[in-house]
Amino acid sequence: MAEEIKKDTISLRNRHILKAVVNSYIQTAEPIGSRSVAKTSGLGLSPATIRNCMVDLEDEGLLFQPYVSAGRLPTESGLRFYVKYLLEKESLSWGDQVAIEREIMIDVPDISAVLKKVVQVLAYYSGHAAVVSCPRLSNEKLKHIEFLKVRPGLILVITVSERGMTQNRLVQFEKDISEKRLEYLNKYIKAEMKNSSLEDLRSELVRALEDDKRVLNLLIEGITGARLANEALVDILVEGKLNLLNEPEFADIPQIKALLEAFEEKQSLVAILDRCLDAEGVQVLIGAEGLGRDVPGCGMVLAPYVERGRPLGSLGIVGPMRMNYARMVALVEYAAEVLSERFKER
Repeated sequence: MAEEIKKDTISLRNRHILKAVVNSYIQTAEPIGSRSVAKTSGLGLSPATIRNCMVDLEDEGLLFQPYVSAGRLPTESGLRFYVKYLLEKESLSWGDQVAIEREIMIDVPDISAVLKKVVQVLAYYSGHAAVVSCPRLSNEKLKHIEFLKVRPGLILVITVSERGMTQNRLVQFEKDISEKRLEYLNKYIKAEMKNSSLEDLRSELVRALEDDKRVLNLLIEGITGARLANEALVDILVEGKLNLLNEPEFADIPQIKALLEAFEEKQSLVAILDRCLDAEGVQVLIGAEGLGRDVPGCGMVLAPYVERGRPLGSLGIVGPMRMNYARMVALVEYAAEVLSERFKER
């Protein structure tokens, strides 16, 4: 990744011109020329002066000319500079705030339904795709856990957390485990478990059931993501994927195919959402910072949601690099605040 360009290295006039180019790009997805900037920016500069400034911004790596005689477009570095130094966050309308809060604060016992509402709300109000990572089971208190044999060597692990999070995971074994052994483990867990976390449960059961230590370790590693069969390490909910088909950036079939595959396979999303868990506030990832290596041309706006200061998961919006960051940052920030308040009240 190119070295970050500092704000003071770009003149105030050039910053205004870059902002005008980015704002036009967000609206039209088309290159903008110096004459258009002169007419719409309100800077009172001639097209010739603006053209020279655009050349300077191109030399700095903030703009580029897609083809000869075309106007300019912002580069990834130009968009990052814009988001970091020039972005003016939009204020959500009172109506939007009320509607978002009503959906997220819906009275349901299962937190999975709440998280589903979160991504639906973000997808609807952003017009893009939305993602949320569920709280990790390793940190959750469990009220039910059960092992079911699917076929030789493959065990389905069903868990229900104290919050109402239900997860089903497939755990693959090299050797078969008998149904009689699983039945014994299920009965013992049912009798002994009292809203324990996975780690507490592992310690208690391994001490009590020394003969089954290896099997229990493998099963619990499977639940926490160490030995999953055909699943992502963390449960992620996605909504609004088809919204992206309306964007000109994703009109290319191979690119939209790569994007949909990233949503299905989830591995890249897991890594990115995990990185945001320890971040403060909203994080904006552009191009290579986010899904860029797998899906060029994407932007992401993400934030963690917390319970009493402890991060539980991350949520956010996935769209083209050309998305309206002023509105997306406001949406993600507010949704994260409301969801954190929802957990606080439980």
